[in-house]
This record gives sequence, C-alpha cells and structure tokens, in this order.
Amino acid sequence: MNENRCAIYTRKSVEDGLEQEFNSLDAQRESGENYIASQKHNGWICLPERYDDGGWSGGNMERPALKQLIADIAAGKIDTVVCYKIDRLSRSLIDFAEMQTVFTKYNVNFVSVTQEINTNSSSGRMMLNILMTFAQFEREVIAERVRDKIAASKKRGKFCGGVPVLGYLPDPRTKKLYIVEEEARTVRTLFEKYLIFGSLKTVVHEANLLGLKTKEWISSKGRKHIGKPWDTGTLYRILSNPIYAGYIRHYNEQYEGEHEPIISRETWTKAQAIMRGNGCATPRRRSAGQPFTGLVKCGHCHCAMTPTYTKRHGKKYCYYICQASTKNPDHVCPLKRIPAGDLEQAVLRQLSGLFRAPSILRETLAAVREREVVMRNDLVKNRDSLQAQLNDLKKNALDGEADFEEIKKAGERLVEVKQQLRTLKEPVSEEEVIAALSDTAGLWNFLFPGARRELLRLLLRSIEIFEDRISLTLNPDGLGELTSEMSQTGYFAMEHEDAREELPEIAQEALPDGSLKLTMRLAAKKVDGHRCVMIPAPGAERPRQSAVLRAIHNAQRWSEMLIEGEVKSISELAARLEKKPPYVTRILRLNNLAPDIIEAIYRGDEPEGLSLARLEKGFPDDWQDQRREFGFST
Repeated sequence: MNENRCAIYTRKSVEDGLEQEFNSLDAQRESGENYIASQKHNGWICLPERYDDGGWSGGNMERPALKQLIADIAAGKIDTVVCYKIDRLSRSLIDFAEMQTVFTKYNVNFVSVTQEINTNSSSGRMMLNILMTFAQFEREVIAERVRDKIAASKKRGKFCGGVPVLGYLPDPRTKKLYIVEEEARTVRTLFEKYLIFGSLKTVVHEANLLGLKTKEWISSKGRKHIGKPWDTGTLYRILSNPIYAGYIRHYNEQYEGEHEPIISRETWTKAQAIMRGNGCATPRRRSAGQPFTGLVKCGHCHCAMTPTYTKRHGKKYCYYICQASTKNPDHVCPLKRIPAGDLEQAVLRQLSGLFRAPSILRETLAAVREREVVMRNDLVKNRDSLQAQLNDLKKNALDGEADFEEIKKAGERLVEVKQQLRTLKEPVSEEEVIAALSDTAGLWNFLFPGARRELLRLLLRSIEIFEDRISLTLNPDGLGELTSEMSQTGYFAMEHEDAREELPEIAQEALPDGSLKLTMRLAAKKVDGHRCVMIPAPGAERPRQSAVLRAIHNAQRWSEMLIEGEVKSISELAARLEKKPPYVTRILRLNNLAPDIIEAIYRGDEPEGLSLARLEKGFPDDWQDQRREFGFST
C-alpha cells in the first residue's frame, strides 16, 4: 500500500481571537487530522508541518504559509492538500484555478473535509468547480456590501480609515477623528505660508527651515513610519486634502464631515484658488514626444530627469529637469535643467562619431550590400512579371480584346521598375555611406519620426549627464538593428551633404554585460538668460550672447547718430527709437567697455554670468577695473 503524505492548510481572515489557547486555526487543523486518521487504511499520514495563515485574506495568493505550501508541493514533499473548507484555500476562482494547475502538474490531490470534496474522482472535481463558483460569488457580494457601506458612511461624514492623516487620530472605540494639536499647528502653518507665498517650493523650503516633519505613525503590522522633511509632493497632498476644512472626500464628491476642521473654510477656498491659478490642480505638464523620456538620468543626484516645457511669447521651450531639484527646493544640483534641443544634439554627435568608427562602417557597408542584392533580385522578378503581363495584354489586343488603359498602366509600372534597376546598378560606395553617417540633420530626421523612436530606445539603455560630461550606454544588439534599419529603408542611397566636422574625443568603455559606454566632455554656458550645454569640438564656435552683441551694436550706431548730429540729444534719440531715455542711456554706456572684453563676447569666450542684465546694472569706467569685476583677470 502506497503512502499518501497529507498537508493541512488553515486560514483565518482576521487576527482577532488568534491569541486564544485554542483558536480557529487549531479547530481547522483538528478537523483535518481527524479526517486523515479516518483514511489511515488507505495509507494516509498527516505531515507535522503546519501551514497556518492567521490574519490573511483569501482574496489573493500573497500569503506566507500558502507560498511555503506551494514550494513544498514543487519539492515533492506532499501528495494531498487537506482544508476545512474550500474557501480557506482561496475565495478567488482565478486564484484557485492557478492552484489547481499546480496540483495537476505535481499530481497532488485536494480534499475539503466539510464539503466531501476529493479531486481523486470526477464527481469530486465537478463539485469543486461548483463550490468555487459560489465562493467567488460570495466574495464579490461581500465586496459590494463593503463598498456600499463605505459610501453610505462617508455621506454621513464618517472617516472610514486608510493612511493616518497629519493633524488627526481616530478614536479607538468610535473611530471618530479628533485633533492632535501639535500636528494641527504644522497643518495651519503650511496653509498660512501657502497663502502668503503661493508657491509649493517656497513653502517646502520654509517648512524644512522650521524643522517641520510629515506624520509619524505605526502600521497595523508594526512597521514604523518616521516623520520626514517635506517635498512638493507631500505638501500638495496636504494642501489638496479637504479633510482639514471639515469635509470627507469620496472619489470626486465632498461631504460634510462629523469631525472638527483644523482650518477655516475661507482659508481652504483661498488655497484651492491659488493652486488652480498656479496649475497645481491639473496634471504636471509633460513634454509629449520627447525621444529620451525615461532614459535621462542626473549623474550628480542619481535620479531621473523628466521632460517638461514652458511657453514664452507663444513659443514652446522643452527641458529635461532633475527630479531631486523639483521635489526639494533646498537640494543643490549643478544641472537642474537641460534644454531638450541641446541634449538631442549632444547625443546625436556622439552617435555620429560612433557610426564613423571603422568597425561600424564595415558592418554598415556589409548590411547595405546585402540589402542591395535582395532589392535587385526582387526588382528583377517584378520586371519579368510586368514584362510577361504586358506581353499578354498586347497579345490580347491583337486578338481584338484590347484594354489600352491597362496596357498603359502596365507599361508605366515596367518603366518605373527598370529605372529603379538602373539606379541599383551602381552600388553604394564607402564615400556615400560616410557622407550619410556624417549628415547630422539627415540622420536626426531619420531617427526621430514617431515610428523610429522605439528603435532609438532599443539602441540606448541610458543617458547620464554630469556637469562636465555626458555618457551614453548602448545596447550592441540595438546598434546592429539600427544599422540594418538604415540600410533597409534606403537611407544611404539618398543624397547627403558630406559635412564631416571634426568631432571631440569619445571615450569608449566595454561594460561587463556586453553593452558599450560612450563618454564625451560637456561644457555648459548661460546664453541670453538660458543655460545651454554643448560638446566642445576642436575649432567649433562657442554659443554667443546674441542679446549683448545686439546691444553693443546698437550702442555704437546710436553713438554715431549723436556724433554726426542726426539727433541733438538722448531725449530726441529715445523719442525717435520709441524707447525710454534711461534705457537708451544704459545701452550707450556699453561703448565704454574695454575692447578685449568686447572681442571675448564676440568669440563667445566671456566668463560665466556676463549677461546683458548684468551689464545694464552698471560697471566701472576704468578698463582694468572692468576686467577684474567681470572675471577676466585677478
């Protein structure tokens, strides 16, 4: 007689009563042991291991004892699983079906003691499926009742639990919220400061400066949540929670709460109006269509840089911003935000340099040649097919069944195919491939139409930006796919300008996982009030302060107008220019700048911070003093 090893699984949804000497789990196990003892003549033995899930719901599979049971089944330690009732194992039909798959896979039977179910027989399996359907139905009915009860309770203004709220604690007996005065002072301070400053970042800075913390609480499972410094996300959740004004929220509805408010309704209304005005009540503006979304990381803060945008004078400016700086205004990040256009150009120049590497050129040429052969064979088949079709149409015409329109169309198609064949007679040369890979604008347009974005994401694993360098981590397989895609689409056969600029040095590093890391030096500069990043290449022009250069040009032209007597005074000059005299005076002072300072601005070599706004504030007349003040010399 074969031995049948039986494991007893027990479960109770709530922890109440588990502290008793003989609890529900013990009762379930005793029933299972008695049943197994009654089958002793069939070789059934009870395993000593206990699989008890006390305080765990039957609505999912995330239960420690159940996971251990499945692991032991997979290890071949169990022949039969015994439960008091089927719903002790699972209340979900889908979950039980998954369990049944495990039982079948490892040839394990299931027995329900009180429902006389044994999956050893076909009738037992049928009864099991019927009972599981009713168990699922019962669970859904219970869930509906709970939802209805919560909705009805909230309509009556009752707090229905959840994550503890800063400023309140529920009464253990009545569950009604009562105010924790120390925490309530923090809430009032946050609202007061928001009404004053109207900025989440500023209030976060003020709150952290005062040493205010988020709520400290202990979960039902004993996990301690300590108070943390504020960031914009946690502050927003406080300012947008109507519970502080005496309301209870249920989805999009608000009901009069039975608890005492911490702030006045007037304060609440004003705060919400400011948030709506600042755009805080709407989802964060994301710049859709940015090709590097999810790939860019801040190398200094080790966090994501996400795309966003601003609009100015009807023009859209896209940036990648450091998330650490966004959440915490006191966080110091040397990058903060990077213009999307500058980042795209920096990445493209790295890829352009990579594509010109001898190994990549060889692979690309091979892919182009292979593609040409395939296309040529296909065109030959098309030519022969069209020629045969045209011959048949001409023959039919001789027999009096002429379809001249169809003959004309077939002839036009044949001419087109022959033209394509003549184009393919001359294979793409190495020079044409190099020119195609050097055509930065053409390569960019090829890479970033919407359908190509996924291909680029296959090529790039990550983009990490530091203040002085940028690193790309490439997937070698993706690089091969990109090269193949470029050859298949005929990109190399297009006309390209061979504008091979001298590229900066690219450091390459092979990583242990087979990927390739490229690093290039990065320079940052503030131009016309906007911070830009660039890849410095030998002989490349640096970005220049166009606003400062225009102002210097205007200063020289206006000075000539005064000297030549075209206008008699600054007031007359301002009137002619339709500008205010103080502004004209400030611009004219730029004529006093030292010649070497003006030359440096024209070259783009001026020190950081030398902007038009800085110059308009005034500067010394002495040239040596100017050089010292603007950082040209010590």
